[in-house]
Amino acid sequence: MAEYIELNDSNFSSTIAAENRALVYYYASWCGACRMASSMFKRVATDLNLTLYKIEAEQNSQARTSVKIENLPTLALVLDGKIVASLCTTREEGLREFLAENGV
Repeated sequence: MAEYIELNDSNFSSTIAAENRALVYYYASWCGACRMASSMFKRVATDLNLTLYKIEAEQNSQARTSVKIENLPTLALVLDGKIVASLCTTREEGLREFLAENGV
């Protein structure tokens, strides 16, 4: 199963720019929905051979400006070094549909 690679404001931009296909998981330590969905995100990333990053949304305000975060957890899809779309979900079917719609 894919394991998370932790990001922060200092390494976010350079790391994302070097990625071909990845998911970035924005979370907060207090977020119960984030904890609940975490293993599902790992499973989907493993199934689709995606690199999986995570970033604490409240502690990394610069990286947070890359996506519109209305609720947590939020996932951002990285293709060819750019964030192309984002989604707030805890549903596996919703995540898989989102990825398929974006060519993953």
